Amino acid sequence: MENYVAVQLQQLGAAVALGAAGGLVYDVLRAARLLDRRDRLLTHLLDALFVALLGAGVLWLALVVGEGELRLYMVTGMALGAVLWFCVPSRLLRPVWDFWAAALVAVCRLVGLPFVFLWRAAKKLLEIVKKGFSFLRGCATIRVEAWRKRHDRTTPQQEGGSTVAGEKKPKRTKKRPPAAVLLVLLALVAVLGIQIVKVYGQLKTAQREESVLNQQLAQQQQENDALRSDLSKKDDESFIKALARDLLGLAEEGERIFYDVNN
Repeated sequence: MENYVAVQLQQLGAAVALGAAGGLVYDVLRAARLLDRRDRLLTHLLDALFVALLGAGVLWLALVVGEGELRLYMVTGMALGAVLWFCVPSRLLRPVWDFWAAALVAVCRLVGLPFVFLWRAAKKLLEIVKKGFSFLRGCATIRVEAWRKRHDRTTPQQEGGSTVAGEKKPKRTKKRPPAAVLLVLLALVAVLGIQIVKVYGQLKTAQREESVLNQQLAQQQQENDALRSDLSKKDDESFIKALARDLLGLAEEGERIFYDVNN
């Protein structure tokens, strides 16, 4: 019983530590996210990273610490650890994370200045090339239209609303995946994680049962060895007399047996 309570206390402590670690990771990623609030892609990437790290931590808690089981007190411990982190250490360390995040960004910008210069130069060169191609295409279009006007004064329109030469086709907008697909994917990931926890729990239960059966087998083997030893002494007269005296309370002729009434 004491061992079981000690295991539960260890699991609770690990859950509280995991909740505090989750708060720490959130604060660090928050400092990086606040550097550029307009960049939604960065925000989504950091949120996805936080969810992935938190999910990995919960799986570790359930599979390794909980031996395949995620108990209610473990979830409560994670919440308690997060609350304790955000109440005291988070407020004290947020300026530190903000400072180091800003310093890291400044260093990255300094290191990336040559690459930024090369990228801007490449973009300008690309724009010049694109303008040159656009100019050549415009000249070619003007010449083609002039040639058509000279040779085809009247161009019949095709039935069904055919497109005029030079008319730009409407651009197709890329459709984003609907939110329902993302929800289904998240649900599948959650179900997969639950199944992994269940299978791991069944494996641990089977291992414990195997250990108990091995202990029972060893005990039974010892009893069998003792019985074999007794059977090998079946012709030993002294052994038979000792059994008769100890187990049946018999005595030889003229022999007296005394019993300790205090024991």
